[in-house]
Amino acid sequence: MKNTAINSVREMRKQDVINSFYDSYKELRKIKPYATQNDVIEYAAKRKAPRFYVTFENARRFISLLSRKKKLPIRNENKIAMYKEIFRRYMQQVKDCNKRYKYIILEKIIEEPAPSFYLEEETFRGIIYKTIRKRNRELALN
Repeated sequence: MKNTAINSVREMRKQDVINSFYDSYKELRKIKPYATQNDVIEYAAKRKAPRFYVTFENARRFISLLSRKKKLPIRNENKIAMYKEIFRRYMQQVKDCNKRYKYIILEKIIEEPAPSFYLEEETFRGIIYKTIRKRNRELALN
């Protein structure tokens, strides 16, 4: 069950990265007609994300650690920044609610737009290249 949730979040993220790439291409083309693929990737990687790409279980676990002022057991700076942003939003909204609704707030927060994809540019680039290669292979087979 857990792997299914993680795979679902990863697939969602992959699709949103690709959408961001193509949307960025359209936008950048108006500003800079001769933009390279690298220009588009750099531009897309800096855009806001449609949501936070984390499972509810992980968000709940890490928010619990942060609320107890514990150190997160992860090293990835982007993930740490993401969990801190989720925690910041969570603490803002939890002030005004009943205790039993706290995790409903968390579910809503992880589906809110995020300030970024919280990915290194190389990871972003890898997702795009792998997806484009896969689509080209599929087109070649048809």
